[in-house]
Amino acid sequence: MVRWEHVYLLGTMVFRISGDVVRDFDEEYEAWSWLEQEGWGLVAIEPPDPIRPGACKYYFKRQRLPASETSATRITDSLQHVTQPEQRYRRNVARPEQRRG
Repeated sequence: MVRWEHVYLLGTMVFRISGDVVRDFDEEYEAWSWLEQEGWGLVAIEPPDPIRPGACKYYFKRQRLPASETSATRITDSLQHVTQPEQRYRRNVARPEQRRG
């Protein structure tokens, strides 16, 4: 099952939807850059309130892998590193019929 994480950007601060501050940046550009590097995708823009003008709210989401899938990926990656040297060894070993006698 696909699970999503959600945050929003307000000025220079990135918040979770629950209201917790994730990061605070010196400039808005740094916040946008960080969101992009961390894999967040823009999904909605809330314009400023016309009665009380202010900054837009930018909503982002990214896919969150369950812990079981993440650990399975790590195990698979580790196994590839272990088996590759063995495969190279097998390729370099001559078969008895290929040996010069």
